[in-house]
Amino acid sequence: MDSEDKNTLHNYIQNQINNMPSVINEELSYKNAKFNHRTDFEIITEHIDDFLNGDNINRYIVLPGLRGVGKTTILYQTYDYLLKEKQIPANQILYISCETLNKIIKCDVLTTIELFINEIHQNNLMTLDKKIFLLIDESHFDKDWSLAGKIIYDKTKKIFMIFTGSSAINLEYHTEAARRMLKYPISPLNYSQHLKLKFNYETKNITNELIDLIFNGEIDSSQQLEHEINNGLLNLIDYTSQEWNNYFKYGGFPSVMHDKNYRISQKKLLYSIDSIITKDLKTLQNINQNSEDQAYRLLKFLAQKVPGEISQNTLANLIKSSPSTVNTILGLLEKTHLIFHYEPYSGPNARVKKSWQYYFATPSLRHAINTNWGFSPMNQDEYEGILLENLVASGLFNLKNNEEFFDFDIFFDPSKGGVDFLIRKGFENPIPIEVGHGNKTKRQVITAMNRYKSTHGIVISNTTKTIEKKDNIIYLPYKTFSLI
Repeated sequence: MDSEDKNTLHNYIQNQINNMPSVINEELSYKNAKFNHRTDFEIITEHIDDFLNGDNINRYIVLPGLRGVGKTTILYQTYDYLLKEKQIPANQILYISCETLNKIIKCDVLTTIELFINEIHQNNLMTLDKKIFLLIDESHFDKDWSLAGKIIYDKTKKIFMIFTGSSAINLEYHTEAARRMLKYPISPLNYSQHLKLKFNYETKNITNELIDLIFNGEIDSSQQLEHEINNGLLNLIDYTSQEWNNYFKYGGFPSVMHDKNYRISQKKLLYSIDSIITKDLKTLQNINQNSEDQAYRLLKFLAQKVPGEISQNTLANLIKSSPSTVNTILGLLEKTHLIFHYEPYSGPNARVKKSWQYYFATPSLRHAINTNWGFSPMNQDEYEGILLENLVASGLFNLKNNEEFFDFDIFFDPSKGGVDFLIRKGFENPIPIEVGHGNKTKRQVITAMNRYKSTHGIVISNTTKTIEKKDNIIYLPYKTFSLI
C-alpha cells in the first residue's frame, strides 16, 4: 500500500471512530423512541458478555442475510451496547462498511484492521493487549473476508468480530474459517418479530408451540397462546385490524415497518431488489448489463406466475436466452436469498423428473414487483392466494434455515392435484400442508395423508379464525402461521 492509500485509509478509520457515536444516536430511533431489539441481537450480546468475562472461543460471528433485513441496524445496536452499557472506549470499537470503503479505496478487511491496530493502538495483532470489537458490514465486497477473519482469530484472542453480508456469504467462506465462525442467518421479519420491533409486543414462545403443532400434531399449547396473543393485540395501542394485511403485502423488512404510505414501502423494496441485481450479483460473478436485464425479466415472470414447476427451457424461451444462462442467473439470485426453490418429493427410493418451484423471500417483494411491473390477468382472490402460498413457503424456508431448530426437509407434492407442500423430519413420513384462500376443502389433504401414510395433515387458510383440529387435520389461520 502506497503512502497516499495508507493516508486515505487512516483518515477513513479515524472518521469512523470520531463520528459513529453520533451516527448511532440518529440511526437507532424513530420519533424519539429507540428501536426495539430482534432476538438475534440478544444472542450476539450474550456472546459479547461471555467474551468480556474471559470466554474467548465464540468471538467470530457471521450474519448473512438479504438486503434490508436489518443487519446494519443490529451492528449499530451492538455498537451502542458496547459504548453505553459496557463502557467500551470508542477507539476500541471499529465499524466499517466494505461497500462504502470500496468506493474510497479497494476494500481489504485484513489491511484495514492491521492499520487500525497499528496506528490507533500502536500495536499489532499478536501483541495486542486490550479487547477490540470489529463490526464489519457488507463484508462480501471483500472476497477474502472470511480468510481475514480466520487470520485475525488465529493471531489474537483479544478481538471480537461480527461480519455481515448478503446471504451468499453462506457459500463463500474459507474452508478453514468455517471451524472458527458462528453463523446466525438474519431472515426477513416474521409477524412475531414485526410485533416486537414495532410495538414491543412479545408473542412469548409461540414459535416453539407452532413447531410442535406442525410436526407432532399437538395443538393445546398453541391454542392457548394464540388466544392470549389475539386478546393482547386488542388492547395494544396504535394496533389496528389492518396491521397484519399491511405486514403481509408491504412488510417483512424493518426499513418499511413504520411507513404509512405504501408507495414509499414499495419503492424501498424495489430499491433493495435493484441493489441485489446491480451490486450483490457482481460480487458473486462478473455479469454484464444484459444479464442484469435478464434477471429483471426472470423476476417479473416468476412474480406473476401461478405457483407450479417450470422448466428452464420454458424460462429461456420467455426471456429469449439460453437454458444455461437462465440456470446461472437463477443460481445467483438464490445465493442472495431473493428467491429460493423447492424440489418435488420423490420418496425414499424413487426419483421424480419434475422441474423446481420458485418462491420469493417474502410475499411483499413479489407484490412490489407485480405492482411496479404489472399484474398478470387474474382475479383478486387468485392473486392473494398466490401471495399467501408464498408466505407459507418463505415461513417454512426461514424456519429450516434457523439453526436454533432441528433440521427438516421441504418439498412440493408432484402428484396430480397434490397438496402444496410436504415436510419431513428425518426418516418419518411426510406431513402434507395445503394452503387455501376462501372455501378450501380438506379433500387434497386427506388424499395426501392416505398416499404418504401421514399421522396428520395441515390446512393453512382463512376459513378459521383460530386453530382447530378435526379428524387428524389441523386448521391453522394465516395470521397465526405468520407468527412462526
